[in-house]
Amino acid sequence: MGEDGARAYPIPSATERDAATAQLAALEADQVALAERIVQPWWYDVALGLLLFGFFSSYSSHSIWVIAGALVLFLAGIAGLVSAYQRITGVWWDARKVGPVQDRVQRALRQWAVGYVVLFALGGAAEFLLDVRGAMVVVGAVLGASAGLLSRWVTRIYVAGLRAGR
Repeated sequence: MGEDGARAYPIPSATERDAATAQLAALEADQVALAERIVQPWWYDVALGLLLFGFFSSYSSHSIWVIAGALVLFLAGIAGLVSAYQRITGVWWDARKVGPVQDRVQRALRQWAVGYVVLFALGGAAEFLLDVRGAMVVVGAVLGASAGLLSRWVTRIYVAGLRAGR
């Protein structure tokens, strides 16, 4: 320790500074490469939307067996999408919990969830209480399309945050 009680650190040599600079550049390059790697293929968002569309549309059948079958297909499809994404990218990430954009993502997901519940309730009321056949098909189309778009949006803002180093 120095005279003033502060810990004395040796001044790094030029070689050490160069090595640290090279390591920092490598980390930044890895971050940009990760940002490029985590973008899912376009068909992933389309498949997600179609899975939701199929499940919600099944309510228009008014058959518990059709709805149950659609739920099984939906869950299997989601599991397949997760598996395919992990196989293609080598990673799995959740922007609700990590990263530079988690506050924006959490807010968007909350707003989407409120809209989802409201639209689902309105569609269900129209389909089952007012006997408007096909109301849940419309709800499924809107929710499926919005889920696919939301998935793409979340990925894009997360990638932008990674590229910017935030």
